[in-house]
Amino acid sequence: MIRIRTLQFLLLFVSVLGFGQTDHYLSGRACMEGGLYDSAVYHLEKALEQNSGSTDIYYQLGISFFTLKLYPDARDAFYETEKRRKGMGSFYLAKSEVKLNHSQQALKYLRIHLSSRYKKSESEILLDEDISTLEGLPGWQELWNEKRWYSSRDQEFQDAMFLKDQGDYLEAINILNNLEKQGYKKSLVLSEKASIYQELGNIKASRSALKSAVTSDARNLDALQQLAVMQVAEGDTEEAVEELNRVIRQDPARFEAYMQRAEALSQEGDLSAALSDMELYLTYFPENDSAFYRKGLIQFQHGKYLDAIQSFNSSLALNKGEAAYYFARGRTYAATGTTRYAEKDMSMALDLDPLNGEIWFEKGKLEDQLGNKDSACYCYQKAFQYGIYEAGELINTRCN
Repeated sequence: MIRIRTLQFLLLFVSVLGFGQTDHYLSGRACMEGGLYDSAVYHLEKALEQNSGSTDIYYQLGISFFTLKLYPDARDAFYETEKRRKGMGSFYLAKSEVKLNHSQQALKYLRIHLSSRYKKSESEILLDEDISTLEGLPGWQELWNEKRWYSSRDQEFQDAMFLKDQGDYLEAINILNNLEKQGYKKSLVLSEKASIYQELGNIKASRSALKSAVTSDARNLDALQQLAVMQVAEGDTEEAVEELNRVIRQDPARFEAYMQRAEALSQEGDLSAALSDMELYLTYFPENDSAFYRKGLIQFQHGKYLDAIQSFNSSLALNKGEAAYYFARGRTYAATGTTRYAEKDMSMALDLDPLNGEIWFEKGKLEDQLGNKDSACYCYQKAFQYGIYEAGELINTRCN
């Protein structure tokens, strides 16, 4: 089973990276995530040379140009988007035309947007800093008087979202239940219910709602990814890997999904595929200290201690302010028998997080190994104080 899964993964890995080469589209999307929009434009234009008909590349180029305030270029990119998929580029076309002082064109594209399946909520449109500048025009009122662009159920959904944001979860659930019965945007409604159930600590209900959301609409990648994360947490890794495969196939630029799949694959025992996912992520985000840390944890769990230390070294080289990184490296040093290095890392971790009982407990065990009984007992007492009740047994047996 692991061999088959590894082969499936490698085929997907090759298709994403192009036989080991970085993919310009993914590089562009990664640059966008990092706020490097000039670089994003370079890579996306290269990607467009390879795939001139891609709607999504045009759309992402438009976002990048718009962010860089290159409004004519943004308008052109969104126009190409709109030609290929009606409605997808309309909102940003309207915003671009506003920036170019073409108010009538902006109203034209806003009308197209309101008629499309990409329609944003009424509050998003009315509060948008660009679109709101059109409010004083005669054409603005004419547009909103033309027809009822939002139904009563649209308003109910927005009311539910307001209540959710305010923490009134039960009333929000009541409205969403009613909308679900009416068949209103079922997958979206179920996703929001799942989010509320999770906030309320009802994990079973949350997972059930996410499953129904995905069944209702397989394109709801947010729900699919959230479901997979929940499955990994519950140890249902085989299903989680399949769900994350679907997410990545449909949107290869969901970078977090690679790390989530790595953790699922690791739990399944497929270290090679797990590390390949981590390497793919780090190809595009080589300065993400958290990614090196997560890679190190996977290596540690599989007994690859020297490799894990290298990964934790990388995370600490990028960020020396995270107690978890020192703690993880300290545990790894301890596993290799390098006790003094381990104790030093635990001390560094405690400097950053002095109320962490788990760190105190591990440091106590290291002090015990080094023969420092008084220090060990002090650490055990602190660990017990901060909720590690297992330390109480050692206090009774080692410290009296």
